[in-house]
Amino acid sequence: MRRSLTLLFALTLCAACGPTNGGDEQHDAGPQRDSGGSWYYDGPQPDSGPCEDVVDVVFVLDVSSSMDFILDKLTTEIDSVVTAATGLKPDSEPHFGLIAFVDNFKLDDTGPLSGGVVHTTGDTLKSAFQYYKTTYTDPNRNPGDGPTGPTLQNPICEENSLDSLYAAATEFPWRDTASRVVILVTDDTFLERPDNYGDRDGDGLEDKTDFPREGNYPALRTLTETTDALRNNRTRVFSFTRLQPPGAFDLSRCSTGRRLPWAAVSDGWSTPYNGADPIPASTDGSNFDIDQVKAGSLSLSATINQVVLSSYCNPPIL
Repeated sequence: MRRSLTLLFALTLCAACGPTNGGDEQHDAGPQRDSGGSWYYDGPQPDSGPCEDVVDVVFVLDVSSSMDFILDKLTTEIDSVVTAATGLKPDSEPHFGLIAFVDNFKLDDTGPLSGGVVHTTGDTLKSAFQYYKTTYTDPNRNPGDGPTGPTLQNPICEENSLDSLYAAATEFPWRDTASRVVILVTDDTFLERPDNYGDRDGDGLEDKTDFPREGNYPALRTLTETTDALRNNRTRVFSFTRLQPPGAFDLSRCSTGRRLPWAAVSDGWSTPYNGADPIPASTDGSNFDIDQVKAGSLSLSATINQVVLSSYCNPPIL
């Protein structure tokens, strides 16, 4: 059955700004048009009856020092995302979660439900986005260390998105009847266990105190463990990441050392990671260009609305 997506027709997204799926193929996560000119999402349906799914969306956000613009954009635009998600099932509030990460992560607990880990309105989400910007992004602090943790404790460029995605799949209280979506935003790739984000030179020690100061921030998961958790949870991942390394004079370019070469910033998102499929491709999601979001040529909120709508009552093909 093809579910009509007339609402999607109203979303103004540039075709040239579409998603990428990694590898050699491009994945079209947007709408299709039938011979009569109607828009539809050409994906599997759970049955031919009416859709009864609720909507669960978890934001997994890199809150390192280069990501303040994303937190500001989400603060400005999140109300439209909440409104669009509510419109999919008006008799049931959408549930939103937030996981903030740098070298470690924190499952946000400032919402009104489920011990604070579930948000239902734009107001509490906006407060959370600005709290993480002020407390972690601006002073360059790791969320898992808490609001009084050490600052400038980020000795290598790669960020711990992998463990954060695993936590999204396994720690957020997804509802049984939910269409499940993760929105991830980062500007770099990740490391796998047994590496350590606090070991700047890869010597197996985390004890150097000169800048950039080391610390013990172990990678807890592998790519396979994380993608398996997401797939078992029937969760689609839609990421906003860099497709190309930043230029030498780009002010957002990480100024510390790297474990992986600059060319690897897209690995795991739009290009393979050590030969493995990118995470969006592995979860029937898509990847978008964060630089277009930063430049204003790709709307963050409209794109999120698009992917949530296209995922609604369309379980991932795994």
